[in-house]
Amino acid sequence: MGLLDFLFRRGRGVSQGSASDGSTPDGCTPENAIVVQSIAEEYQWMQRHLPGYRPVSQALSDFSGTPMDVLTWANARGQQRVVYFDISAFFGK
Repeated sequence: MGLLDFLFRRGRGVSQGSASDGSTPDGCTPENAIVVQSIAEEYQWMQRHLPGYRPVSQALSDFSGTPMDVLTWANARGQQRVVYFDISAFFGK
């Protein structure tokens, strides 16, 4: 694991739910999406796990029938982080 991988995965182990492989989800892939109950919870997770990063974009996507928000945030040096959130608990309800 490189330094950037380590830095960008520092939130691992704190998020809720469990990934399909039994590990704690970190949101780096659709398979490891963070399960949330609201959009506000997405932004709270990002602020808690990526201090110093600011929103760049938010997109609605569908992965294997699961609705997901895909958030991209960047820091002052231009480093970007994409995080997948499973929004099936509230999307379309």
